Amino acid sequence: MTGSCMKKPLIVVDFKKYRIRIHKNTLLSLGSPEYIFLLVNPKERTLAILRSDRFNPRAHRISAVLLQSGKPIELYSRSLVKILCDVCNDWQDHKSYRLYGDIIPNEGIVHFYMPDALPVKGVKL
Repeated sequence: MTGSCMKKPLIVVDFKKYRIRIHKNTLLSLGSPEYIFLLVNPKERTLAILRSDRFNPRAHRISAVLLQSGKPIELYSRSLVKILCDVCNDWQDHKSYRLYGDIIPNEGIVHFYMPDALPVKGVKL
């Protein structure tokens, strides 16, 4: 893996466990937010992670302890993972997909284009 890929924002969608794993570099690129908000755009087939605050009822709280540990943040949501599967209907059940994103720093957004996802092969995450 190249150095540039390792620095890019990264998430992994795991269909077997209905999990979205957000890697530390993704959260650091957003300025280590206390809350994040996930948005899916089915028409453009994109997923975005936005900095948020505690006043957004749909925001996910990010544990500062977990963020400092260097471990990825894991979100479990059967409904969200199924929505992602519907948006990218070429994704297969019981597999995991790696998505590299682009940072929009002035907006506090990381943007992922879902058709660019790479299947994770034989690697324990």
